[in-house]
Amino acid sequence: MTTSLTASGQADDTWLIRPDDPFATTDRLPEGTDSDQVSRFGDQRWNYTLLGRRRSEGSQTVNWEAFPETLRESFRRAGWALVNLPTPAALLNRAATARVEWPAPGTMAQVFRGWRRFAVWLSGHNVTRLRQVGHDLLADYAAYVGRRGCSVATAQDELNAVTLLWGFAPHLLAMDRIPMPPWENEGVKHYLATDTTPNENTTPAIHPAVMSPLLIWSLRFLDLADDITVAWHEQQRILARVREHTNPHATDALRGFLETWVAEHGELPGGVTRGKRGIAAKYLAGLFDTSERHAKYEATKYRESNVPVGLYAPLLSPVNGAIHGRKWKPHIHFHEAPLLMTRLATAAMIVILYLSGVRPGEALELQVGCCPDPIDNGTGSIRYQLHGLFFKGARNLDGTPARGGVARDMPWTVVPPVATAVRVLERMVDGPILFPTNPPWITGSCDRRRPGNVMTTLAANTRIRSFIAWVNDYATSNGLDDERIPTDPDGDVVVMRFRRTVAWHIGRLPGGRVALAMQYGHLRTSVVGEGYSGRARQGLRRILDVETAQAMADYLDTVAGELHNGQGVSGPAAGRMIQAAHNARSRFEGRFLTPRQAEALLEEPEFQVYDNPNAFLTCNYDPAKALCHPERTRRNNRELPPAIDRCDPACANIARTDTHINQLRHEITQLTDQVAHRLTPIPLKQRLTQRITALQRIASRHERTKTTIEEPEQP
Repeated sequence: MTTSLTASGQADDTWLIRPDDPFATTDRLPEGTDSDQVSRFGDQRWNYTLLGRRRSEGSQTVNWEAFPETLRESFRRAGWALVNLPTPAALLNRAATARVEWPAPGTMAQVFRGWRRFAVWLSGHNVTRLRQVGHDLLADYAAYVGRRGCSVATAQDELNAVTLLWGFAPHLLAMDRIPMPPWENEGVKHYLATDTTPNENTTPAIHPAVMSPLLIWSLRFLDLADDITVAWHEQQRILARVREHTNPHATDALRGFLETWVAEHGELPGGVTRGKRGIAAKYLAGLFDTSERHAKYEATKYRESNVPVGLYAPLLSPVNGAIHGRKWKPHIHFHEAPLLMTRLATAAMIVILYLSGVRPGEALELQVGCCPDPIDNGTGSIRYQLHGLFFKGARNLDGTPARGGVARDMPWTVVPPVATAVRVLERMVDGPILFPTNPPWITGSCDRRRPGNVMTTLAANTRIRSFIAWVNDYATSNGLDDERIPTDPDGDVVVMRFRRTVAWHIGRLPGGRVALAMQYGHLRTSVVGEGYSGRARQGLRRILDVETAQAMADYLDTVAGELHNGQGVSGPAAGRMIQAAHNARSRFEGRFLTPRQAEALLEEPEFQVYDNPNAFLTCNYDPAKALCHPERTRRNNRELPPAIDRCDPACANIARTDTHINQLRHEITQLTDQVAHRLTPIPLKQRLTQRITALQRIASRHERTKTTIEEPEQP
């Protein structure tokens, strides 16, 4: 059902959607949707979750009671247009726009929030009809948003919501129309004072001190998967033996067990359920093939004698896993088996998200069988592939948004730990989804306001937070304080940050681009046919290129500053490095690089500078001179990045700064201490002495030949 439109495209003065009509037309609802379950146009709250294309979508609603009463119906009609009409073409065809024809529920939520704030502001300025809004009032609102102190992204979202309200004006009643916002002609920057580059990715990477132990503990959990899954199956076997009615033949055995247990432990077997400690009645009932009521009755007799309830109810399943050579637990207890299953699934999710670079929504939609057994390509190199769906820009053959996503043309190439994580999850779940909303080890009701059967990103974030808390409690209890996962200075670790972290960390490590090419298949150095389709290469690869270029620009800026302060540079490539540092500072100093600037920097031979602190040098990479590539003269190898792990001291690409030499001298001091130690074996002392001599020659040569510049040269 739609509004009645005139030939000119203007809506009639009478709104034809009745309060008891569904808020969404039939063609906007998923096939098979029960219309009786759909929110009505006149409802106080619309639940538009069912418009989502992903099963992992969280519940999305809009509460019209939160809008000022005088403007509520105008925005409700605009909401109908947002849901049922495509984004106006005039807004889609603009340069640098991120709008799509049919926005997803998450985008709709941003628009509804922007409209609500706009409506509240208008009400405070005595506006009771949208047609009263003029250009001056819109300019005042833009200035208000700019002064409010919110982030630039949030401010732009709020102004874009108002722009969308104007875009739908031809399809609304005359009383609901607003004029073109002034920022559409003058630009948003005119109203939002900011130094932030629009292309900057504001998602913070996970701090290295957080990501390292988080990944280590996640991989440890995968190693402990057998212990955890066997324990959970043992718990299920015990639960299956619980009877509905009392078994009188079990009384003597149950009493004898409790008497022995209390004598040995001084407490009753128990555990924590829903945050409350209690007797492990189901555990006892299953062990002795009786009812829960019978077990609780016998155990309660001891409570009358003030015997406390403990936290232990050990399962008979074996514990074989170890951490640092010691069993990680003496037993897995009855009540903690489901909890450990949740922690194990979370660990597998972390491994998949971080070591594959897959978008969170796509990772949560992975299904059983998504990572088949690898195929040996005949060269001894075995590659695992991860098959799944993509949603960003996914379209059906007729051009409409693909509800449920579209199968990827090319799978992700992943490392073995990702395949291991998938195998673990496949053993855990009892359906086709690797991350279901209600896995078999979690009992109880869930939020059924959303139709999807896949875990939401919000739920995934909550489980990561609980996983970190469990790890830290375990580490503290077992004397592993130095292996705790610290608090990230940029906030909670959430699923959106893993993909960003892959590029940030690897792009700033020596040889990082090569490492990522080997492990993820995202870079120029990898074979495209074995890696990713064009979409992915323009996704994670683009992020990585920006990070790599930013790292180069930052390093060159640092070198330029050191030169300005009187430091020197030596080596055959010293002149090239000095020139590159000054030119880079003049072009990129203090700037966040846009993707286009990053691409230009990476294509500029002068700026191909790779710091290698492990070898106390910087590689000013010229492929024709690179001794790390013996096959460099071949045409196909000219685009290879430097092999940082194979630096040759005779290479013409080497330059060293005073900073490198200071680090080198610190290394000499440490080696000298090792040589002087009485426990160092004589053969090792001889090798260390040779190393010290070689480093001292480098330091002496640097002092004799270094170039020092008092003032920066003009490019």
